[in-house]
Amino acid sequence: MWATDHVVGVRATRGVYGDYWLDALTALTWIAATTKRVRLGTGVLVVPHRDPVLAAKMAATLDILSGGRLDLGVGTGWSRVEFRALGVERLYESRGRATNEGLEVMRACWSGGQVDFSGEFFAFRHISFEPTPWQKPHPPLWVGGHSGPALRRAARFADMWHPHDISPEELARIGDRLDEMAGCLVPRSVRIHVTEEDLPGLADTVDAYREAACTQVVLDFRSQPCDLVTRLTERAAELLSLVSSTPTDHAVSAR
Repeated sequence: MWATDHVVGVRATRGVYGDYWLDALTALTWIAATTKRVRLGTGVLVVPHRDPVLAAKMAATLDILSGGRLDLGVGTGWSRVEFRALGVERLYESRGRATNEGLEVMRACWSGGQVDFSGEFFAFRHISFEPTPWQKPHPPLWVGGHSGPALRRAARFADMWHPHDISPEELARIGDRLDEMAGCLVPRSVRIHVTEEDLPGLADTVDAYREAACTQVVLDFRSQPCDLVTRLTERAAELLSLVSSTPTDHAVSAR
């Protein structure tokens, strides 16, 4: 189950997302407390919005309390208005570099023990970071996007490449390019927007992504009433019951 990370509503998203946002990590902690097996994802956590040491602590806490069920999707963010509201507008123009450096800080913290860091955006000395996450060396990092900078970030940091709303053909083509950049096979996932009209062809759609070496498909029922999302999720689960035949087969999750 996935939670989107926005803190405030902005005019640019009205009519698409709206203004009603629960904090993603807090909401996932509540979900962790009321479930036992489902994995918990951020789709995606905007890294420059938070101090990376604090973000590392929040993610480690959720990973520990959930028994190692966190998949940490990460991204750069896009709304200058939201950056300004959170007091980090200085990072907006350089948010790509700030995201990379923030991820370096988080991985350093997750290693535990004494941590020192000196970078362009973040610097500190003589801190001790404990406890470390349940998952080792850290919760899997899902890196979104398929632009040039996003692919370079994925090649450097990703345990899973996680673009959204691209075709199976694009996923295969760009994924092969990413593998070359990383010098190894980077697991692929995709997030797709699903409406009620998409449900009849959903199984074929998922199969097409599987053929493009996609290991997970996240269904996004974007900003619809809860009762409708529940009904669509249940119907999608019924339609996809024959897609995964073994516990190790490709997975589908919802947000």
